[in-house]
Amino acid sequence: MLNAHASMLLWALLVALSFFAAAEVNPALDALPLTALRLLLSAAMFLPFLLRRPSLPNGRALTAHAVLGFLLALYFGSLFEALKHTTALDTALLYVSVPLLTLAGERLLLRRSVLQRLWPTLVAALGALALLGLDRAHFDAYAYGLYGLGCLAMALYAPLSQCLKPWLGEQRSAASLACGNLLAGGLLLALASTLGQRWEGLRGVSTSDFAWLLYLALSATLATFWLLHRAIHSLPPATVIAYSYLSGLFALLLQSAWLDHAPAPLAWAGALLILFGMAWLVRLSPARVAKG
Repeated sequence: MLNAHASMLLWALLVALSFFAAAEVNPALDALPLTALRLLLSAAMFLPFLLRRPSLPNGRALTAHAVLGFLLALYFGSLFEALKHTTALDTALLYVSVPLLTLAGERLLLRRSVLQRLWPTLVAALGALALLGLDRAHFDAYAYGLYGLGCLAMALYAPLSQCLKPWLGEQRSAASLACGNLLAGGLLLALASTLGQRWEGLRGVSTSDFAWLLYLALSATLATFWLLHRAIHSLPPATVIAYSYLSGLFALLLQSAWLDHAPAPLAWAGALLILFGMAWLVRLSPARVAKG
């Protein structure tokens, strides 16, 4: 149990760093093939774990990977595109909705009672809104609408992973599951890029862009999805995704350190609410897992 929570603390930090790293990639590059390349690079690093399986995935497992891969493709593609029109802090602000949407997905897909965990999640969500600062948001309609769809896709990813576990295989490792999903998402985006003749959109890629993309593939994709799949073996999906509120806290602290500007008092109040809400969720999680 402690290992799962420790894993998600690291996950929260890596997610926070990913917002800023993604913003460093040249915004003129086409988001669709760029995301395909990111997911395929991540899957290639995971591939040895997938090949260790004694048998190849069957038809149902391939279908499940395709569905989950599509959700990943939609999320990452929308993030890259949204960052062309808004800031990293704005995307972090919208990501606040993901744990609440995951609770809804857990209720609908897994038929679990989520009311007990709704209140601490709401407390943490309010803290995240105060911390990130609604008054500093740009509210670009296109960016928010597109990334909103991506956030919905990410919210469905964890509960749907558990829902499709019988199809994927009960004994599959976290690395194997993450690899299959990332590979499926990357292939779907690569196919869409080929049909749309959009690979030419990467002509302007520089060494710096590729270095940031490699970082995102290794640290903010491969590592985060391995950590996520490890954690959902022990914790409810919505509790796992609620750690994104801590990523909002990390994002603000990183931006404050970079700009050498202390957070406002409201931000500190938000940080306390996040910490209180997460401590509440952590306290609830052992009982929740015990009920199966």
